[in-house]
Amino acid sequence: MSRDQSINKIVENHYASLLRTARCYVKETMTAEDMVQEALLKAYERFDSFKKGNSMKAWVFRIMINHCKDYLRSYSNRNVTPWEDQWLFNTESNVQNPLEIIVEKEEYDHIHEAIDHLKPDYHEAVHLYYFNDLSVKQMSHVLHMNENTLKTRMKRARDYLGNEMRETVVANS
Repeated sequence: MSRDQSINKIVENHYASLLRTARCYVKETMTAEDMVQEALLKAYERFDSFKKGNSMKAWVFRIMINHCKDYLRSYSNRNVTPWEDQWLFNTESNVQNPLEIIVEKEEYDHIHEAIDHLKPDYHEAVHLYYFNDLSVKQMSHVLHMNENTLKTRMKRARDYLGNEMRETVVANS
């Protein structure tokens, strides 16, 4: 597959996921779009350095995540929550009544608030796995980590989130 075809395939199949991930890092939609565009440009320019047999998706995600981290090191004003846009994007208001939408949003906000309180290592693993549909193997390539380390982080994150949710249910009862 040529460079153009490969990058076009990534854009067609994974642009939304790249954008959501970038938004979670930089907290602003416009900046996230810039991060994704710059990552795709960098992937295009450095296509020859891509190792055949690896996941192109994971490689582009790694470029984009590193670009976001570089940006955040020089950026101090973060004030937009990434979950609001994602919730609005995923909600189909024409199917539900307004009360159901409000209840669903409260539940959604609570889950994402709990995810935001995870340790950064756990948060990153949960986000890549559940929101970007990366496999543990792909995550290990993106994060340059052992698969078993990631599985342990995922287990600990799920345990933490389960406890948070149980405590909230008991508190609200």
